[in-house]
Amino acid sequence: MATELKSTTEDVMLTRFFGGQGQGTCVQVTTTYTVDPADFFKHISLTREQALTLGRDLVAFGEGKEKTEFE
Repeated sequence: MATELKSTTEDVMLTRFFGGQGQGTCVQVTTTYTVDPADFFKHISLTREQALTLGRDLVAFGEGKEKTEFE
C-alpha cells in the first residue's frame, strides 16, 4: 500500500511504499517535465537511509557547502 506524502516543493511528489523485507519502508520522489507537449514523469526510489543521506547532501548544496567528488 502506498501513501502520498506532503511535498512543499513545486512539481515534486513524494510517495511512501513498502520495498519488501530487504528494503523496508521507502520513498519514491517523482517530478514532471514536458517534452513535445506530452508530460512525462521521472522518479527515484530510496530507502529511509538513502533518503536521509541524500537529504544531508541536498542541504549542503542548498547552503552552498557542497563538496565535489574530486578535489
